[in-house]
Formats: sequence, C-alpha cells, structure tokens
Amino acid sequence: MIKLGNFTKIIGAVACVLLITSCEQPDGEAEFINTNDEEAFASTTGKSNTLKEDTQEAVKPLLHMRFDGNLSKKEITARFDEEVVAYLAKHRTQNKGLSTEWYYRVATLTGSQSGNNTDGNVRASAYFYTDKGAHFVKNIALEYPSIDERELGQWDYYLFKTSLPGQAVSWVKINHSNIQLQGTDDWFVKEFHIYTVLEDQTVPATGETHIYTFPNVWLANSCGNCWDSYQKRGGGVGTLNF
Repeated sequence: MIKLGNFTKIIGAVACVLLITSCEQPDGEAEFINTNDEEAFASTTGKSNTLKEDTQEAVKPLLHMRFDGNLSKKEITARFDEEVVAYLAKHRTQNKGLSTEWYYRVATLTGSQSGNNTDGNVRASAYFYTDKGAHFVKNIALEYPSIDERELGQWDYYLFKTSLPGQAVSWVKINHSNIQLQGTDDWFVKEFHIYTVLEDQTVPATGETHIYTFPNVWLANSCGNCWDSYQKRGGGVGTLNF
C-alpha cells in the first residue's frame, strides 16, 4: 500500500516531467533567438523624433571639401584656405569700405567607429549679434551640392555667406549654434564648429568670432521625417570688426 506522503511525491514528480516536456520545442529543435534585430535607437540628445516644417529656403554652401581624419588640423586648414582664396578671387564683388555681408565657415567631424557615418539630411543654424541687431541664419544645408559627406572619421568643411539686407554692419558676434539630423540613418557627431576668418571678408576686417563645440553625441530618430538636434546656447567667442 502506497502511503499518502509517497503518493504526493510521485504526483509532483510526474507533473514536473510533463511541464518540462511541454516546454521543449517539437522534434528536439532548440528555441530560436533573433540576433538580427535592427540597430537600437541610439539618440543621446533627448531631442529626437521632432517633427517640423521648414518654410525657409535652404542656405546652400558656396564651397565644400572633405578631409580624412588622419590629416592634421594644420594641413586641413591650409588646404581649405587655398580653395577659399581661389573661390573668392572669382566671386568676390563687394569692396566699398562698408560691410553689408560676411562669410563664415562650418566644420564637422564624424566618428570613426562602425555605424558613425550617415547619408541623412543635416541642417545647421547660427545666431549672430551685430550692431544693427540680431541675425538668425536657419536651414543651413550641409549636404549640397556635394555627396559623400560625413563618412567615417571624416572632416567636412563648408563656406557660407550671409547678410543683413540694406544694412551696413560694423561688427558681428556669433552666440548660438545648432545642428540637426533628419531620418533614421544615425550619425555620431564628434565636433561641430562655426567660425569666421578675417581674410574671407570682402572689406578690410579685424578679429574673428567663433563657436567651437565637441558634442560627442548620437543624432538619431525612429521615423524618416523626424529630426534630432544638438544645440549650443551661448559660448560664442570674439568679434569680427569691419
């Protein structure tokens, strides 16, 4: 005769066997774990997935050059300076002693690790102060007219021009900057700089103004029409004087 305690143990053992058997995959197949999921959402700015409508026409660069990140800053600067001089020699028009326009440069450095590069749309903006008031340049396009921007470990340098229509300015300072990425093709931006060079200007000038930033952040979105951004408010240095 089986005692009640032993009978309870037997029932418990049978239940465990049945439970284990029911959890096994049929025909002895192991459980499949999908290791090919899409890249994890990587934004580190806290400003991703912003939907916006650009009503202002894109500000296109006058000049764009790409440089390998292994080159020294001195060599990169010398090469870009040479191209800017050649461009301005062909296109410089103003030399009336008063400045109604100024040239500025934008530079970005892309991370060198796998997946750091992007083919997504990138826009920048710059907030300038002048003796004639504030001047906000929006929708600065960093992918026109060239291709292959923001490759792994690559510097991208751009030349732009802006103005206060109908106004002659005596000085310019930059105070804020912003850079934005559209879409789901993530980008790791290491450095982002906006600055002026006095030799670029169309009238005699002294000094310079710049805002150098080192974001070291992922810009990323989970929808194709969304924008992620990195912003630097304040931190501009120097004055460009005419």
